[in-house]
Amino acid sequence: MINFANSYHKYVNRFLEINEAAKEAPAELIRQVEGAYRSAVQEVAQEVFSLKNDCKVIMLSGPSGSGKTTTARILQKLLKEKGVSAVQISLDDFFMGEGKAPILDSGEYDYEDIRALNLEQVENCLLDLSNRGYCKKPTFDFEKKRPMPEITEIQLPPGGIAIVEGIHALNPLVTAHLPEDKILKMYVSVKQGIKDGDEVILSPRNLRLVRRLVRDYHFRATGPEKTLKSWGAVCRGENLFIQPFKRTSDITVNSIHIYEPCVLCHDALALLNSIHPASEFYDTAMDLKRRLSRFVQIDAGLVPRDSLLREFLGGGIYF
Repeated sequence: MINFANSYHKYVNRFLEINEAAKEAPAELIRQVEGAYRSAVQEVAQEVFSLKNDCKVIMLSGPSGSGKTTTARILQKLLKEKGVSAVQISLDDFFMGEGKAPILDSGEYDYEDIRALNLEQVENCLLDLSNRGYCKKPTFDFEKKRPMPEITEIQLPPGGIAIVEGIHALNPLVTAHLPEDKILKMYVSVKQGIKDGDEVILSPRNLRLVRRLVRDYHFRATGPEKTLKSWGAVCRGENLFIQPFKRTSDITVNSIHIYEPCVLCHDALALLNSIHPASEFYDTAMDLKRRLSRFVQIDAGLVPRDSLLREFLGGGIYF
């Protein structure tokens, strides 16, 4: 496994330095972090370029809130600069729709379960891509919570590559039928938290929850109460359907942007403050609010339009 750790050693475990940089030189902090992440994905692009005659499909996985979609689009852009055409396919487009998923003991539908996807459709699409460079794929409407009636045709040009991203992209139920010599497996996630000495202020899961709270509100017509309610099932799904397979990846990338609490906290705090005291998630919301409130805020306008964080904030070139 190639591990592009991208750990921003200058700021690791130094909460006070993050806040000092956010206060005194926010633009420089952002420039450093964005440059480090771009360099990590550039290294991935170089690795893919060296395999371009063999690799047909990149399977890109990671838990919810990891920035898979933007990473895939940055990789697509960097490959294009190297003369390699790449198309992006999201496994989210293969969801069967509301009410079409396994049921948890609570009676809720489990949309984190791989069986919430139309696996036959996934298999047919990816096999066609691997063997013929062509496939037909659905598109999922997240606002209406059902597949759109239109089918999209994907055609890889000669030497082209498909980047398939989704939480289940490394699951054997998705990959087992694919020719191993034609796929490259990639894992992206927040791989570290933010500490003040020995105190963990925000764990990797805390950081991804903040990302998801903001993204769900802006892009998926989902309020914070519902996001918090679903988070337990999301984490359960990670443990069952993502963690067991992450070590099968050929490449792994750390997607933390160490300044992200400083820019996400503006929206996240407003959402957390909207949780009613009578809610069963009030204590969780207030604990996360307390942690986020310790960060110096940075104007989101300083975040580049091609940043991974725009996947959650909006206003980016990829969304």
